[in-house]
Amino acid sequence: MAKYIFTGHPAVIVFFVISGFCIHFPFRAAEMSAVAFLKRRYLRIMIPTAVALALAQWVGLRSYNPVDGYILWSVVCEVIYYSLYPLFLPISRKFGWPVMIVVSVIVSYITVIGLGSNESGNAQIYGPSLNWVVSLPAWFMGCYIAQIHRRGLYFGNIWIWRAATAITASILYWATINTPVGFYLTMMPFGVLACGWILSEAANAERGNASAIMEKVGEACFSIYLVHVIAAAAIERLGITSPIIVCAGSLLLVIPFFFCVEKPAHELSRRLGRRMVAG
Repeated sequence: MAKYIFTGHPAVIVFFVISGFCIHFPFRAAEMSAVAFLKRRYLRIMIPTAVALALAQWVGLRSYNPVDGYILWSVVCEVIYYSLYPLFLPISRKFGWPVMIVVSVIVSYITVIGLGSNESGNAQIYGPSLNWVVSLPAWFMGCYIAQIHRRGLYFGNIWIWRAATAITASILYWATINTPVGFYLTMMPFGVLACGWILSEAANAERGNASAIMEKVGEACFSIYLVHVIAAAAIERLGITSPIIVCAGSLLLVIPFFFCVEKPAHELSRRLGRRMVAG
């Protein structure tokens, strides 16, 4: 049963929802400079990704690339979402995020039902040209909850949301492995649950109940995502196979990557994007 605890694909969907939330939140009612926005976002994501890609090739992970859909498939989706956001923003103001979500869900399910999935029920097989289409509803959901978010709202016990999200992710992983109902069919409904959880986390943080340690871990989540398999591969090449040691070592190796690569890239993007919001 332990293998169902670590659920990569649901985690990526949560990542997309959070991304949509963070990207849209500053522009709920503000204008933007598309050039400044894109410059900032590209630097923020491209520099750590390029370094991680080089490290992966160095340790022999040839499947760690933007084409084969291993780890970097979601980064490609993010780059596409960033690139299209200057177009999405005015469309959302004309038609509303709910309409965009409905349309994107229809297109997503037409794609996945028409093409099916790989043997694991995952959607990455669609390649860089379609993966972003399949997962776009989750990103739009994040934009929508950013639009409707208001301070002072209460969404119930935070631990119930956390437990419900984690347990649901594990159940969907089990279903993906053992039934025909794979992630490619269940991730959009899961995205709705993720929205509730994220809104609950935001409300919890506003009340001063956020964990300082978890906030620091959250800052390094992108580094963890990029580096964990690279670090694990490097450790295993030393002949170390204990899962606990490999996992702990992988997390430790994330630390220098975060401070030497991701954090400087983030700071650079902030400096270049200070004038991004015009209103």
